[in-house]
Amino acid sequence: MESRTARITKRTVDAVATPTTEAGEARVWDTDLKGFFLRVYPSGRRVYAVKYRLGPLQRIFTIGVHGSPYTPEMARDAADAALRRVAEGEDPATIKKEAREALTVSALIDRYLEDGPATKPSKRPSTWGTDGSNLKRHILPLLGRKVANAVSKAEAAKAISDITVGKTAVDEKSEKKRGRAIVRGGAGIARRTLATTAAMFAWGMEHGLVKANPFTTVKLGRAPVLERFLSREEAGRLIDAINALQAAKEVNPAFCDAIRLLLLTGARKTEILGLTWSEVDIVRKVLLLPPERTKAGGSNGNRRINLSPPALEILAKRRPARVKPTDFVFPATRGDGHIIGVRRAFAKACARAGLDGVRIHDLRHSFASFAVADGASLFLISKLLGQASARTAERYAHLSGDPLHEAVAAIGNRLMPTKEPAPDEGTDRPFGEVIQMQTGA
Repeated sequence: MESRTARITKRTVDAVATPTTEAGEARVWDTDLKGFFLRVYPSGRRVYAVKYRLGPLQRIFTIGVHGSPYTPEMARDAADAALRRVAEGEDPATIKKEAREALTVSALIDRYLEDGPATKPSKRPSTWGTDGSNLKRHILPLLGRKVANAVSKAEAAKAISDITVGKTAVDEKSEKKRGRAIVRGGAGIARRTLATTAAMFAWGMEHGLVKANPFTTVKLGRAPVLERFLSREEAGRLIDAINALQAAKEVNPAFCDAIRLLLLTGARKTEILGLTWSEVDIVRKVLLLPPERTKAGGSNGNRRINLSPPALEILAKRRPARVKPTDFVFPATRGDGHIIGVRRAFAKACARAGLDGVRIHDLRHSFASFAVADGASLFLISKLLGQASARTAERYAHLSGDPLHEAVAAIGNRLMPTKEPAPDEGTDRPFGEVIQMQTGA
């Protein structure tokens, strides 16, 4: 290895002869700044570096290649800054190595989705699937190449803002034959992606992969509460429409029964559509769902869904003479899975019933509202809905104005009695009786 001293300038750098492979690299040590030197390789590559001592060890910190952006003057300034950090006890070479080897956001996503499920056994596979989609479709294109530890709070906020305005929205071909993947942005997606990404960084901190969570400080407006529910009269119209569609053979009877059960149980769509006969207990009048099939289980981990007489009759009629425990209550017409596409059948029934702006999840809201109207406590409603706590069920108390109007009317009539027309027959009946009348059960 050839070595000499000189003041490192552009003329010096250009004048150094390229060494042969046999000779190895050539070094030029700067006469102005101790430790600063130029390395010239047989390939002709010229690299600035600085050598320093940290305790008993000698280390070399590579500054960069001669040319853009490093000139001799810039490299000397960088070497001086590195030596100042050494004087303060830092090790520039180690810090640079750690930064180079640090996890990118893309790698963190992969680690989280691969190793996370084992550390969160109560989280359902379907939820992991949704989280993976949000991270890969929205966070990956925006921050995937960044080192996870280098993501600032401002960058985290900008990423969520970009998702909100639709910058990650795409419409592209999917892996399925003739399929398309339509990815939408918006406030709802941004809100879910923020929660998922914050959870990922928190998991990374817990397992020593990242040092901070820049997403915890990102603020979004509160999600609007969609206060849509069915009145008893609307519920009756919906049941009439389902009965008519089924009688006219315009809708698969399985879809009709699934919608009826959703209205009668307050269960989530996935809980009913994915129902197997092993989860149905006709004798005890309940559905018992394992933890992986629901968001919240009971004391033994299972979610208990109580069944009314109309619901029991629907299930009894659906049960074939020969059935395996693993068979779906609502099997698909083709393949081994359960039915899908219930939203289209529900939309058809709503159109026939003249109901606007009703989502299938609103059947769950309606069930809770009917329970409130019939005098059920919030604690009881939380148990019926499978909520983690009665506090979670408080919002359902506000979905229907009927109980509030009835309470106000009762107070008013006690203070200043008035003559009012008798309520329409059936209006004050418990919801189960109303549905039983409609279905003929």
